[in-house]
Amino acid sequence: MSAIDPQFSADFTDRYGEFLNPYPEVNSFREFLKLVPPKDRAGKQFRYPIQAAFSHGQTADITGTSFALRAARSGAEREAILDGCDLYVREDLPYSAVLKGRNGVSLQGDAAAYWEPYDKVMWSTMRGIEYYNELMLMYGPGAGTTILSDIGEVATTAVISGGPNYNSVTHPVVNIKRGKWAAGLWNAAVNGGNTSGGMLVDVINNAGTSVLVTDVMIEFVGDPALCQVQMTATGSSVNPATAVTAGHRFLPAGWYNKGAAGVLGILQNTGTFANIDAGSNNFWRARQFNAGVLKMTRQRILSLTAKLQANGGKTGLKAWGHASTFADLAEEASLLTRWNNSMGDNAVKIQGADSLEYLSPVGTVAVVRHEYMMQGFMFFLEPESCVRVGASDITFKGADGGNIVLDRPDNAGAEVRALSQQAALLKNPFHNALAFNIKNTDDDVSAGDAT
Repeated sequence: MSAIDPQFSADFTDRYGEFLNPYPEVNSFREFLKLVPPKDRAGKQFRYPIQAAFSHGQTADITGTSFALRAARSGAEREAILDGCDLYVREDLPYSAVLKGRNGVSLQGDAAAYWEPYDKVMWSTMRGIEYYNELMLMYGPGAGTTILSDIGEVATTAVISGGPNYNSVTHPVVNIKRGKWAAGLWNAAVNGGNTSGGMLVDVINNAGTSVLVTDVMIEFVGDPALCQVQMTATGSSVNPATAVTAGHRFLPAGWYNKGAAGVLGILQNTGTFANIDAGSNNFWRARQFNAGVLKMTRQRILSLTAKLQANGGKTGLKAWGHASTFADLAEEASLLTRWNNSMGDNAVKIQGADSLEYLSPVGTVAVVRHEYMMQGFMFFLEPESCVRVGASDITFKGADGGNIVLDRPDNAGAEVRALSQQAALLKNPFHNALAFNIKNTDDDVSAGDAT
């Protein structure tokens, strides 16, 4: 703050700029995965039959006699069963803030408040429920004792600075593995200087079978170019002095064994999901494509989709990737472009792309980017068979149909709640694919693990 001569100090006023929201809007999986119509929404569970195999009781003969037929070999059906996951976000609304907000609001900063406090809390809560709902649809761990996916993994060199433990007073700066780094996800997780805010995560062991530390607070993205996150335990029922170790995996707090399976988990699944065992039913397994720690190209996309044709895919795909993956594909498309000079030598030549489509053996592949995608993965999803099931989309409505604003009887304030009850479902995993081990040209590269 600049100094003011005491004789003038009472003559100056404070002025305020317009309110700024720094967080990006996402290209939403919630929008892409259409919620099933009301008649299919959960009372108890969502069920549907799947033809697992067709009839094979064939007979061939050249004798022209009344030959015996071989025994019937019947087809098979399986029943998929899935329910949504309850997800809540809650926020405080102090009465004093409500009273002050009644004195006028303006986003331009020329009134008593920028926001009507109730509107601000509703907006913030909505952003929170959208964020966690998106993470559940993308990276939900499933309800089993072994998680199907996570939101990040500690790199080979685990800590760049700070103490070796999650509860270190020096607040460890943890290296996240490059392939599992999603800068947009972690940028939105920080506490912004509020020590009672920010995302809380649980630390899961390398095998994904147990929780090591609970309620680790995400404080700050150390250096996004180096895949670093500063964190510290806030008080844990599990020993927070656990050493930060390569291979530890992170989930939003409380999700272990209680979440829905996200798209990444479904694409990686080789066990039981939605009551069907992918280990013995190949139609329930998505195709996986190892990019070999190389960037994605047109040729790799066409090779992947060629493999999907044998699985019956034919209606096209939407491919979700990191922005760096999109940048590599856009650059390749530009290099393959030949200029059309029909407009003359002085025509404006536009480089780059904001959308990409490829004609493939299974139809058109439309490529999009997402702020929360990890650098090393790309999802190839069949739009017509990818849905959300459950009882409700995101809502603020309570049991009586009104907004969930609850007066807190022992506190001078109220509480706002947002909730949803839904889960991602790939109705035919056989028609979908996962590309992994992608290494883009301009990835953020972990200081602890370049791969």
